[in-house]
Amino acid sequence: MVPPMLGALTVPPAEDDVARAAARVSDGALRDATVARWPRAHDHHGYLLTARDGCEYLFKAARMRHAGRMRRYVHVAGMLKESGVPHPALRWYDMDKDTLAVPYLIQDFLRGQDLGSVGTELSFTDQHRVGTKLAAAFRALHQIEYIDTPTSWATEFDDRFRTRVAECFVLDAIDKAAVERIVGYYDARRGALAEVPRRLSHDDPSAENIIVERGADGWQFVALVDFERARGRDPLLDLARLRATTFAAWPAMAGPFNAAYGVLEPYGPDLRARAELYDLYVPLAAIAHFRENERPDREEEARARLREWIGRS
Repeated sequence: MVPPMLGALTVPPAEDDVARAAARVSDGALRDATVARWPRAHDHHGYLLTARDGCEYLFKAARMRHAGRMRRYVHVAGMLKESGVPHPALRWYDMDKDTLAVPYLIQDFLRGQDLGSVGTELSFTDQHRVGTKLAAAFRALHQIEYIDTPTSWATEFDDRFRTRVAECFVLDAIDKAAVERIVGYYDARRGALAEVPRRLSHDDPSAENIIVERGADGWQFVALVDFERARGRDPLLDLARLRATTFAAWPAMAGPFNAAYGVLEPYGPDLRARAELYDLYVPLAAIAHFRENERPDREEEARARLREWIGRS
């Protein structure tokens, strides 16, 4: 049995409806803009808008039936701009569904490639260059204090961790014996989460959300994208996701990233215990997330990482 939350998806709006909505919300600036589906969008319905002056914009309509993440991004975008975090500028939005049946936002379109599509083209030198700039972006992001709930991080993570374990059991990713081992591992380290300060975290720093561009000297980091899931969390969780995804694919990127990122204070106590918990949590959370978003390839990758962890433990 699959939990009921794993299927509440919206219908992608038609191109004509997108064109009319964009023209209205932009007060005519996008009147007569051409609209084309953007197939690389996964968490949203994506469309590429090309205005009469040639400027390009990315139209992102909510794929899930709640608008919470997109609403949060409207607030987060201002903080990203103020702190100099490289990201596509937010131009227009409609969270109240006045012009479409789903909430949407319009931001600058970046002409680079997402890191996931670059593959083996990224040389050792490219990895060093990208890793260094990527670290600067995350350091700027993680310096932003962001408390979006009165709940302590320890309490929130406890709920999230146990929920993800339950979801993975329902999805047959783990059996009862694995549940007991995982929960026991967590209980032995959960004290390290006490008094951890909240900082703004991306929450999905996968290669698909890192934009790069090829220049005369090789691949260059351009910006981070898809901040709709950003919240006030422990920044170490972002680093755990980077280790599980980006650095697993491009290991030469990890060293220069760590050197440029440095130590961000205050992180709170027991860094190692928290890092170990997050390395376990990342595949647990990814399994349900990619099932919900109909990404069987990514779901299987997460299952493989979890099986590897169980085998090691």
